Amino acid sequence: MRAQSINMQYVTVGNPGNAADPATGSFYGSVGYTFNIGEYDVTDSQYCTFLNSVDPTGANTLDLYSPQGDAEFGISENLAAASGSKYLVIPGYANMPAVDVDYWDTLRFANYLDDGNTESGAYTLMGDTPIPSNASSVTRNAGATVWLPSQNEWYKAAYYDPANGTYSTYATQSNTAPGNVVDSGSNEANYYHDGVYSVTRTGVNKYNPSQNYLTAVGSFTGSASYYGTYDQSGDVFNWSDTILGYNPAFLGGAWGTNITITPSSSFSDSQFSPTTEDAEFGFRLASIPEPSSVMLMLAGVFGMVWMRGKSFKL
Repeated sequence: MRAQSINMQYVTVGNPGNAADPATGSFYGSVGYTFNIGEYDVTDSQYCTFLNSVDPTGANTLDLYSPQGDAEFGISENLAAASGSKYLVIPGYANMPAVDVDYWDTLRFANYLDDGNTESGAYTLMGDTPIPSNASSVTRNAGATVWLPSQNEWYKAAYYDPANGTYSTYATQSNTAPGNVVDSGSNEANYYHDGVYSVTRTGVNKYNPSQNYLTAVGSFTGSASYYGTYDQSGDVFNWSDTILGYNPAFLGGAWGTNITITPSSSFSDSQFSPTTEDAEFGFRLASIPEPSSVMLMLAGVFGMVWMRGKSFKL
């Protein structure tokens, strides 16, 4: 059964066939097709719904739920609750990005939205174990409708300016380092900036392990990318399904990370294994565009051609 209960918000990334970013040696950013990508990171509310759907008894045989001691972890478990309700969002965390998810968790979430189960769909995962028995050979399946974005897909959505065919340094439509004030101003992000955390406005040697440093997805309302995504330069790093060496590439910036790791030029060297779980690691998904989105884009193209034709005849 296909998952219908998780409402995902996507934006369309068009302009297929764009050139790659010269700042990466022309390796990253080029995508030859139109796709959708998550407007926001996957939230605790969405991940909790997933847990209750695929693990109604709380058996957790796939290790999809890994409670951590950090204050950013936003889901609790009550094994005495009714089946299908074992997992609960901690009050105040519903719209916080889901963190402490490893690479295999993200693929299983994508599979669930793609095909209604955890082990097949966008990715074929064998063995029914937390680390699939075919872990070294897992790739995206042809025909996937929902998936974890590749490094190129993620990069384009974050930094590409379709109007000018160029790339910005930050996912806030800017080449200037963002500030980190949580408001509706332009060019702001949740990261550790000038010795100050966005949430607490306190700095060096002021880290408090009981403090949640995440911001709700989309909190920086004036700091979207060119395509309309949020938080790709802060809040949490995102997993991708591109494997560099032995590990998945991760991208973006995070609440506890300095600006030096946030620019587009600092793309991942993939030093974290697929089983890494961290309070600064989350994810967003990609999907095929809705037919209506494609039709609107085609209508715009044909309209431009028609208008040019009329102008020529005049």
